[in-house]
Amino acid sequence: MDFVKSITQAATQASIAAERARHVSRVYERNRAASQNTVDTLTKLATGNLTSAAELLNGASSALSVATDLSPKVGEVTRGFRATAGAVGSVLRIANASNHPQIHAAAQTVTTALKGVETQFAAVVGTDTAKAVKSVLQATGLGAVFDALGGDAASATPHLLTLTTEEGRRFNFGLSTAAFDKLRRTTRYKVASQERLNRPEALQAVSQGGETIVLSGVVFPALGAGARQLDALRAIGGRMKPVQLTGGTGDVFGRWYLQSIEEEQEALMSDGAPRKQTFSLEFGRYGEDFKNL
Repeated sequence: MDFVKSITQAATQASIAAERARHVSRVYERNRAASQNTVDTLTKLATGNLTSAAELLNGASSALSVATDLSPKVGEVTRGFRATAGAVGSVLRIANASNHPQIHAAAQTVTTALKGVETQFAAVVGTDTAKAVKSVLQATGLGAVFDALGGDAASATPHLLTLTTEEGRRFNFGLSTAAFDKLRRTTRYKVASQERLNRPEALQAVSQGGETIVLSGVVFPALGAGARQLDALRAIGGRMKPVQLTGGTGDVFGRWYLQSIEEEQEALMSDGAPRKQTFSLEFGRYGEDFKNL
């Protein structure tokens, strides 16, 4: 398998595992006997994702021996390393060895595999690139794990947000693609009301409601982004599959559906090409489905 694709897919699997680990923690804290089946199912799923991530990283190590020049891909690879490290770090913070030993052990396996492929990658691409890699990792708080890389350098080009599909395809929100200057996140909780005779109505918590993220921004095609950035997002949304959202800081937002894309074109040229594209994207939280519960 292609080295870069393996790294990207490993980051996706680790991010999905982090989301499922959060579900495990929330259900586990309820401390109900009826919730044990859900905990067991989520644990199995999260462990499977982490195992897949470790296998992909080990496969990437093998692919390095036949990989072509990776220097142009160093930014993409380091961002994949950072996303994986951030997701695994979240898992380790959530699932400790005493409460969730299976998830914790699987996450440790990913950490070991990540360290191995990172060291090999640094050896292949050279010292200067290795310094840049270390800078990225230090930004996530995991730089001490890779002390062997040494040196100081600027990190890879940052992104506001990274969208990753289940197939490993990525769209990076940034100045060179589609930059947004506003992010609005809404979380809802369903609370039902019950009327009572001669008394104030009673409220009863029913369930966790939906969650949405709305991004608003502008694309200036003439400045290098091109006029097809929103078309690329439409193609991703048209696949009707959940996508993984990861913040530029390494925070994993989880899995979401791209629900709507609004575009307004302004300052049109004589051929109809826009000089400015104002856009708004809405993502809806994807609810995990668990069978036999």
